Amino acid sequence: MKQRNLVTMLLLFIFTFGIYPLIWSIKFQMELKTTTGEGFGGFGHFLMLIFTFGIYAIYWQYAAGKRLEKLGAQDNSLIYLILAFVFIIVNPFLMQDEANKLVTK
Repeated sequence: MKQRNLVTMLLLFIFTFGIYPLIWSIKFQMELKTTTGEGFGGFGHFLMLIFTFGIYAIYWQYAAGKRLEKLGAQDNSLIYLILAFVFIIVNPFLMQDEANKLVTK
């Protein structure tokens, strides 16, 4: 998993007008696929997001939390699922924070 600065992520989220979250989720899924061997690759992930009109993103956030747990992170999958319905923009930062903690261990 690649360590990313959360402040840089926030600035990219703001200045790209919502394009960076899509790029981040594809890269993050590719890293999860490489480390856990579960889920789609980057292109498959992108296609699922497009073909399901974003509904797959709700499931993916829960599944990504479970995959992070398998790597040794705290299980926040239920929090990610709830936030996907309430305030979805927070999830990438929470997921990346857990991934950053795994890298520094």
